[in-house]
Amino acid sequence: MERFIPDPLDRATIDRPTPAPTSTPRPRTQAELDAYIARHPRPTRDTYDGMYPLHQDMELTDEQVRLVLDYVREVDFHLPGAGPEEFLVVRWARYTGFQFLHEDLEAYAVGLWCTHPGMEDKHTFIRMSWGQLMGDPDAPRLPVNEPVLASDMMTLAPLRDTRTGPSRTGVDAYASDEGRPGVDFDLAVLERALQGVVDHHATGTGQELDHWWTPAVNWGVGLAGRYPRLKYFESRGELTPAQQARLAAFEAEAERIGAALDQLGLAHPAPVAARALEQAARAERGAFRPRLRIRNPRPAAPRAQPQNETWKS
Repeated sequence: MERFIPDPLDRATIDRPTPAPTSTPRPRTQAELDAYIARHPRPTRDTYDGMYPLHQDMELTDEQVRLVLDYVREVDFHLPGAGPEEFLVVRWARYTGFQFLHEDLEAYAVGLWCTHPGMEDKHTFIRMSWGQLMGDPDAPRLPVNEPVLASDMMTLAPLRDTRTGPSRTGVDAYASDEGRPGVDFDLAVLERALQGVVDHHATGTGQELDHWWTPAVNWGVGLAGRYPRLKYFESRGELTPAQQARLAAFEAEAERIGAALDQLGLAHPAPVAARALEQAARAERGAFRPRLRIRNPRPAAPRAQPQNETWKS
């Protein structure tokens, strides 16, 4: 519903109430969930040359939905505070066996929506094999996964004060912070990224992509965004003594593991800080112009030679 905005020049509209916002009720039955899912396009997965998955995503039939619900009850799969009978099944089962380093080649992930009162926004999944979904009584049974939530997989989930996200959002998100809003959270993100690098280096797996990717991305994102922001506030004396001490401890620890950063191909904080402060100084003088890294894949055609001009060889 379009929100009504009164015209300040129309006195007749000043006291007219604003219509209440409408929201789509959460599905409570399998038919309602099926209708909701049907209104959205099915997700697709890119495949590359040499990638030949054993199975594909599939649309579950009514019989397969029953098989999933029976299996959920059999293994007592449930979210804390709810029961195994309080689930709806997402009919689009995702094949996960292509992640052969972590999953069985027969593995599927079947989405489940909780219907327990007050938990309708909790979504999880259960692992099942292709044979189970085909109704084969002798099909292999895969280890039952924990009933994780999508929010559990978010990078910042360990730093939130509730399982499904921060309890304070919007203008109240950092209302209790001392000093600049968000600085304490910035420091927590950097400290966690640094610990991730330390833990990964201790495994000895080096730059093996399957293990190196997550700590490398977390480190790079923290240094590219949150760290320059903190250095700028530090240069202006806008950090509290406690925040200043945490930032100094972070930098000291990063300096101590400098050899590990080099081995993992990761950036050091010191040059990042120097460039950030230089850019900030130029921006305050009005002399900073960000570089545009967009390249035109089709270079402009060479300019035609004017016919009325004689060019010297």
